[in-house]
Amino acid sequence: MMSNLSYNQFSRMSDSLERDLMRQALSDGESVSIATLGKEILAAIQHGVKATWDYVMDVTAALDEARAKSARFSGSHW
Repeated sequence: MMSNLSYNQFSRMSDSLERDLMRQALSDGESVSIATLGKEILAAIQHGVKATWDYVMDVTAALDEARAKSARFSGSHW
């Protein structure tokens, strides 16, 4: 439900749903730490950068392999 709400700009929460969500969020009793949030954000960014880098390296390797196979059949040198 929440993922749909966060991606759809036209959907609106009812007052009772909003109250229930706020009550649930506030009843956890967890304190919010800026340092902890910052570390989590940095870890998420690092994970995203690493995943992107790994993807680019996989695509590069696949392209190199395809060029090598193509050169083998066409007789050109790579």
